[in-house]
Amino acid sequence: MENFEFSPYEWILTNSQGGYALGSANLLNHRKYHGLLIASDSSLKRTHLVSSIEENIHLEDGTSFFLDANNYHNTVYPQGYKHMVEYFLRPYPSFLYSTNPPSNQLLIMKIIQLHPTKNVVLVKYINLGEIPFKLVLRPKFTFRNHHVVNGPNLWDKGEYRCELSEKTAKFASRGIEAYMYSLKDNIESEPLIYRNVLYPTEMIRGYEGIEDLISPFKVTCMLQAGEEEILLFADSPQENFERLIIETTAKYKNHPLPIRHPFVFKNEPEKILLNISKEGKRMFAFKEYLKILEIAMKEFVVGDDLIAGFPWFSAWGRDTMISLEALKFIEGGNELACKILKKYSNNMKDGIIPNTFGEGNAGENYDTIDASLWFGIRVIEFWNEFDSQTKKNMLDTVYQILANYLFNASLPSHIDRHDGLITIHPDTGFALTWMDAKVHGEPVTPRYGKPVEINALWYNLLLSFTNFAKEENIKEIKFDGNKISLSELETLVKKVKKSMNAFFIDNSFADRIENGKPKMELRPNYLIAFSLPFDITSKEKMSIGYEIAKKKLLTPYGLRTIAPESNLFRKKYMGNQRMRDLAYHEGTVWVWLLLSMAKVAAKIYSTNKDKLIIELEELVFIFRNGFMQGKMSSVPEIYDGEDPNIPKGAPAQCWSVAAIFLIEKMLKNLGEEEQQ
Repeated sequence: MENFEFSPYEWILTNSQGGYALGSANLLNHRKYHGLLIASDSSLKRTHLVSSIEENIHLEDGTSFFLDANNYHNTVYPQGYKHMVEYFLRPYPSFLYSTNPPSNQLLIMKIIQLHPTKNVVLVKYINLGEIPFKLVLRPKFTFRNHHVVNGPNLWDKGEYRCELSEKTAKFASRGIEAYMYSLKDNIESEPLIYRNVLYPTEMIRGYEGIEDLISPFKVTCMLQAGEEEILLFADSPQENFERLIIETTAKYKNHPLPIRHPFVFKNEPEKILLNISKEGKRMFAFKEYLKILEIAMKEFVVGDDLIAGFPWFSAWGRDTMISLEALKFIEGGNELACKILKKYSNNMKDGIIPNTFGEGNAGENYDTIDASLWFGIRVIEFWNEFDSQTKKNMLDTVYQILANYLFNASLPSHIDRHDGLITIHPDTGFALTWMDAKVHGEPVTPRYGKPVEINALWYNLLLSFTNFAKEENIKEIKFDGNKISLSELETLVKKVKKSMNAFFIDNSFADRIENGKPKMELRPNYLIAFSLPFDITSKEKMSIGYEIAKKKLLTPYGLRTIAPESNLFRKKYMGNQRMRDLAYHEGTVWVWLLLSMAKVAAKIYSTNKDKLIIELEELVFIFRNGFMQGKMSSVPEIYDGEDPNIPKGAPAQCWSVAAIFLIEKMLKNLGEEEQQ
């Protein structure tokens, strides 16, 4: 088992508050964000509470071993993963341990589950074997903002207190509290500090990555065959721990179970190892995979918004608007989408919806040119889901977006009266498109001038609004003494579409027009432009652009942000913040762009369903396989531009999941069409 192959992917559990639990397949924490309970308040301020648990197994013959593991400077200790027989990332992280070599005499199952609405995590240990063992558990606490690590020797100062009873414990320090409940009843005070625990991924990323953890008490119990121990951790006092256990386990009741999961053979220990070791990697059937994708999508829902990604993102306007389409295929999703759109409408300023809602009441950020355009398109898309009063309010919001974009001189962009295109002012210092990385305050990919997808969004919103304006008897748009009539708006729509031809020169595609000249950087943004509801060019042009993207930009994991032959191309997304930001949109592969590729394919092959199915299945193949093999829990943000096979960036990204989810919905619809 020393050569056990671990997945580079991470498991993720979330609740509806923005709290989460996150870890690696071998339960060796390599990020500061890894932990069993990271609580969130209503402002999305996250507090890292519980890191992990030291788990010591004692057998009746005197032998003992650990299940857990820690990184230190020159070693990993203990190395509990050497006793891991198998792990499962869905429906919740679960891990099977045994002796070395494995024996069905001793089989230990560990599972981790998160309460659906509260900052409560459940950790369960089950004796699936035939012999009893003693279990000694030491919870390790952090008590810090999830973005930072604790300074050295923090716990030596003794700034904490611990209250213990037979089954419950309260641990408090510096205004932070955590509560624990044990199903068994042997909790003893025995403080222990784990010094210089290392998080190598943080250090590679240029951050502080060493801290001390404290375990103020231990839990000891005997587990006979078939028995279980449960530890429940919470961020606030709880009246009924038993009820919380029921609510937490019920959350996963209808989630798909892997076909070789030990619970399938729970009462037959002799069959567990036999079935785990069977040849073949598939853990889930295709139907179950689709259900898992839906579950993964729901994990980003927090109140009336979507978290852009876990663990370090909050709610982002652009990401939310792009991902919102996926909610149409989720139970209650249309209602949720309407709530989200109302929220952003209520927070709009000068025609711009928030780019981000700051974590922990840090305030909104409005540095975006496209979020409001996406918002307008989504309003039209979900129009029939609004009641009559909301329709009026939403249409007024879109009206205000157009009015500001057309006439508000304080915005960092204007409408060029010659061609009708949105023009981002040069040297503003803003990064207003989705390619928004900055280094030392300067945009890495500023995209000043007239970006292609921004103006395609502009065209789509203008055309959508003019169609609705006729129905709603809107005659003109007014703003600060300026006005434009509906007929003039319709003329502008035609002008914008004609002007879009400037981006398509022979068989090449400009990323933007800057100072009157097309910038012929081969980036995927023209595909975003092609993928929108209203076409900006001919099917022939789209087909040429699609084939170029397949050859130059497409990888099995997503699309590169610039073609490899460009002198701007960076092969790897790695290093400190500066190095990563320099590569973020200069070659790095993004998963979410696969959806644009899929939508363009649907336009090109609208009359050739068999070819379209092949194209779409190739786009999702690697992710479908990963989920069905049970080795992916979510879809990451990005991959390297060259040899993209190791997930980078956030391990769970909303618009990445939405992209794969929506492509699979396209395929499902095509399959249903064939059956008719």
